[in-house]
Amino acid sequence: MTPNPVRPTERPVVQSGRCLSTSLVSMPPPEGAPTAMSSVLDRLRRLQSLREQKKPAEAQLPPPPQAPDFGAADPWGRLEELVPGQEVENELGTYYVSTRAVPLHQRRGPQALGDLLTQQPAIFAPFHPQFRLDGMADFQQAAFLDTETTGLGAGAGVYCFMVGVGTFETWDTSAPGANGQEPSPTHFVVRQFFMRHPGEEGAMLAGLADFLARCSMTVTFNGRTFDLPLLRTRFFQNRSRLQAARVQVPLLAEDGPHLDLLHPARRLWRRRLQSCRLLHLEQQILGWQRSEEDVPGHLIPLLYADYLRSGNARPMRRVFYHNQEDIVTMVALAGQLSHIFNVEADGSPAPTPLYGPDWLALGHCHERAGCLADAESAYRQAVELLATPQEQAEAFRRLGLLLKRQGRWSEAVEIWQRWLSSVPGTDPTPFEELAKYCEWQLRDLAQAEMWTSWALHTLRREAARPQADPPTREAIRRLEHRLQRLQRKQAGG
Repeated sequence: MTPNPVRPTERPVVQSGRCLSTSLVSMPPPEGAPTAMSSVLDRLRRLQSLREQKKPAEAQLPPPPQAPDFGAADPWGRLEELVPGQEVENELGTYYVSTRAVPLHQRRGPQALGDLLTQQPAIFAPFHPQFRLDGMADFQQAAFLDTETTGLGAGAGVYCFMVGVGTFETWDTSAPGANGQEPSPTHFVVRQFFMRHPGEEGAMLAGLADFLARCSMTVTFNGRTFDLPLLRTRFFQNRSRLQAARVQVPLLAEDGPHLDLLHPARRLWRRRLQSCRLLHLEQQILGWQRSEEDVPGHLIPLLYADYLRSGNARPMRRVFYHNQEDIVTMVALAGQLSHIFNVEADGSPAPTPLYGPDWLALGHCHERAGCLADAESAYRQAVELLATPQEQAEAFRRLGLLLKRQGRWSEAVEIWQRWLSSVPGTDPTPFEELAKYCEWQLRDLAQAEMWTSWALHTLRREAARPQADPPTREAIRRLEHRLQRLQRKQAGG
C-alpha cells in the first residue's frame, strides 16, 4: 500500500525579523522522503518577499476635458459644410447665422409668397384686438419668428438655441423702384441665428436684438404663449452681459404688435380639422408636403443635446430645415387667413374653396367683431353648404337671431320656417321664435298658441323615448308654461 502523504500544517514563518502568517510550512519529512517540497517552499518565500517589497502604483487621473473645437474636421463633417452660413462676431463673442432667400413668386399652396404684401395686418385687428395691429399697414416690415429650444417648457433653464427670423427684402439689387422710391422686395429671406454651444448665447441674443430693431411687428405660430415669453426670459437671464437697449427689445414686449396665427387659424378651422398644429394646417389647408429631411419637433431638443455631446452636426441639418419650413409656411398661412377674413369686405373670392364649417366659423368671427353684414353673408353660405343636421341647425339659429336683432322680422321668419322644413330633429328653437313673433309682433295669440303646441307635440314624442335627455324635459316645462300663459291671455285672464 502507498503510505499516506504528509500534510503541511500552517505556522508562522519568521523572515528577517518579520512574521509571515500566511506562509505554508511542512513538518520535517521522514528520513528517505523526497526533497522536492523544500524547493517549492523556497520559491514561495522568494515570491512573498517580492510581493511585500512592491510599491503601490500611483493613481492615474484622466486628462481634463477640452472645449469643443468647432473648426476642426470630424468624421461627420463640419456644421459650416452641412449648413451654409457664416460666423458672426460682436463684442460678446461669436455665433452662427445661416441665410436663405426664397423668391416671392414661389408658391406654397394656392398663392405665391409675395401675395401677402397686398394684404394688411390690420385686417385682424377687429377679431383680435389684443394683437395691437390697428396701425399696421403692410407685412413688409414684419418679422416672421420661430424658435427651437432645449426643452418643451418655458422655464429659466430652457435655452433658445436657434431663432429663425424671416423678412421681406430686396435681395435682387437690380429690381427698380417706383417713382424714385426704394426697390420693392424680391425675396423672403430667412436668417437662422444659432448658438453652437451655450457660451454663444449672449452674442446670439445681441445680434438678434440688433436685427429686430429694423422690424415693426412680429408674426408667429403660438408665439404669444411660447416663443416670445421664452425669448423675454432669455434676454432677462443675460441682462448682465447685454446692453440696456438689448435687454428690453420693444418688438418682443407683451404689448408689441404681434400676429399669432394660431388664434385665427383655430377659430376658422377647428370645426372641420382634427388638429390645428402648423404641420397639419400645412398639409390640409396649403396642400404642402415636406421632404424626408424634416424632423418631428419633439425630437429637436434631443438632437441638439447630442450635437453638444458628440459634435455630430449632421442631424442638425434637419433641425435647420424644420425651422426654415415653419417660417416659410407662416407666410403662406398668413396670406390664406388674410384673404379669408377679408373676403366679405372686398368682394374678392377666397383663394381656396371654403367648406360649410369654415363659413359658419367665419360668420361667428365677423359677428363677434361687429361686422354684421359680413357675418350674415357667411351664415347664408354656411346654410347652403353644411351637411349635418347639428351644423345646419346652428347656422339657421345664428342667422335668424342676427336678423331678429336688426329688426328684420320678415327675413327672420323666412329663416325659421325654412329651418323647420329642411332640418330634421326636435330642436324647439324655430317653434319658439315663431311663437314669440306671432305674440309680440303680430299680436296673433292663436298663431302663437299653434306654434307652441306644435313644439310641445314634437318634444313630448321625443321625451317618451327611454334615452330622452334632461334638456328635452326642461324645454317641455318651459313650453307648457308659455302655452298656459297664451291660453289665459286668450281667455281674458
